Amino acid sequence: MNKKGINTFYDSVCGVELFKAPIGRTFDEWEAESKEHGWPSFRTQEMNKDNVKFDEKTGYVTSSCGTHLGSYLPDDKGPRFCLDLSCLSGNSAGPTFIQ
Repeated sequence: MNKKGINTFYDSVCGVELFKAPIGRTFDEWEAESKEHGWPSFRTQEMNKDNVKFDEKTGYVTSSCGTHLGSYLPDDKGPRFCLDLSCLSGNSAGPTFIQ
């Protein structure tokens, strides 16, 4: 994790870009919120709106390729997306080689 810059998070299944964080807050603020909830926690300004979909009624957050990412859990600061760490990757999808 780059504590002095912006980190990009990708879908661990199909590799599309999901979130960039921290944006509009410090790394320490992002990390503290994530640790408080026990899940990587993102805000609307950090979301790639082309690749992240959410349903306010069910709370489901999914990627554009259908991966269930976690939950939409708004709080007093606004929309919040708490994601399952196993659904995130620090790298985009590269070529897959099957032997």
